[in-house]
Amino acid sequence: MKKLVMLMLALMLAGVTMAQAYDADVIVIGSGLAGHAATYSALEQGAKVLWIEKNPVLGGSTAIATGTFAAAETELQKERGIQDSRELFIQDINRIGHEKADQNILRAFVEKATAVWEWFVRAGLPVDVKRGPFIDPSHSPYSVPRTYVPSPNKSSIYTDLLYQKMQQYKDRLTILLNTKAEHLVVEQGRVTGVLTISDKGTVTYRAKAIILATGGYGSNREMIRQYSPKYSEVMTVTLPFATGDGHRMAKEVGAELVNMGYICAYFGGMPATPGKYAIGFGDLTSGAADAWKGDIWVNKRGERFINEDDSDEDPREVALNEQPDLESVIIFDQGMVDFNKRFPISNFEKRLAENPYAVKKADTLEELCAAFGLPVDQVRREVAATNADYAAGRVDRFGKKPAVPFSKGPWYGILNRGVIFMTQGGVKTDIGMRVLDSKGRWIPGLYAAGEVQGTSQWGGYGLAGGTGNAPPLVFGMEAGRNAASEAKLLK
Repeated sequence: MKKLVMLMLALMLAGVTMAQAYDADVIVIGSGLAGHAATYSALEQGAKVLWIEKNPVLGGSTAIATGTFAAAETELQKERGIQDSRELFIQDINRIGHEKADQNILRAFVEKATAVWEWFVRAGLPVDVKRGPFIDPSHSPYSVPRTYVPSPNKSSIYTDLLYQKMQQYKDRLTILLNTKAEHLVVEQGRVTGVLTISDKGTVTYRAKAIILATGGYGSNREMIRQYSPKYSEVMTVTLPFATGDGHRMAKEVGAELVNMGYICAYFGGMPATPGKYAIGFGDLTSGAADAWKGDIWVNKRGERFINEDDSDEDPREVALNEQPDLESVIIFDQGMVDFNKRFPISNFEKRLAENPYAVKKADTLEELCAAFGLPVDQVRREVAATNADYAAGRVDRFGKKPAVPFSKGPWYGILNRGVIFMTQGGVKTDIGMRVLDSKGRWIPGLYAAGEVQGTSQWGGYGLAGGTGNAPPLVFGMEAGRNAASEAKLLK
């Protein structure tokens, strides 16, 4: 009730009245992949669009993301003789996502992804045909090659192309940068506008339809603790502006938030200090996985919990998500460094000097365990078991056949925690991207697309190759079309 009263007072101060004229047919909030796709699609349908972005530049998280795109039954697959189907794509996503996707949303994505990919190709998207279609090794693998790579491999290549295409409609497009959307406006049960804060002060803009394309909440630690307390200590590579604004605004007007307990923490990254959660891509420890042999990973109890050499990312991520604080220590010795002819992460010696919290070296295993606070007796047992399995040439209890034993010091350890790449919880929509309330009813005038929907709606509990870019583009296009169509029906 207090929030509602504050919202009503804010709207009154902003001068919201029923007599106000519309500032646009469609307002799009956010300018990542979904925001660009929605804006272009609405313009293409003839709508007058007001595009609101809280940052000083357009682009959102495309600034740091790679550009892979997944789709089935494409022309490139057919040219390469790759047998694929949309049904197989759906099966793969369900396997990777542990059957937790909204099946209607998943099917809508898969059925539309091919046409959207081909549209980009026809529009001039440069494709790296030497690299794709391929099976992306960064995630749990598809059953057939269906991941494509633009050239250069950057997510921003899609937004750049969409922005270029928008210029033919620039007379119907207004862009507001450095403008934060704070609250949605509801009039007679319909979302009709957004209250914004900028250097102009508090201003309300009205439109016949509003599209939330505001991204995720990976950098909102309070929201993570509120909805996903199990993941309170995970780290994130998301940019600072990924704060869940759309989630909050949608909930204020009655939208249902789904799967907010999901965070599929990626394996993994090195913290710099206690309580510091933001890290860079250079701090990831993924290279210490199946590409490096001999190491063991133990949790806070000193126990191994996974086949460290499994080529499938999903079992590692699932197992890591079950460990206390989603934390492990990667343990190896000098004999393994000699065997692999390198350290498991880049710039190891520099990190040893600059990040003693996460990267440690010791003369003995006992000293290493003490440095990390690990129970030495349990870690000794794990090391002894690994050496025994190696000596016997047998597969261990996790399905791993050790490639090299622990043989000589010094000993090394890397503290590793789960990392957020995207957030899985979000605003519930139907297949037309219309936002739904807790009873499954459409909230008139309100749409959502992209990570604000939560990646679980199309991907379940998992990370599948090429689905960081493809669904936001597919659903952004869908939201723009449908919002523009609705606007045409209103006077």
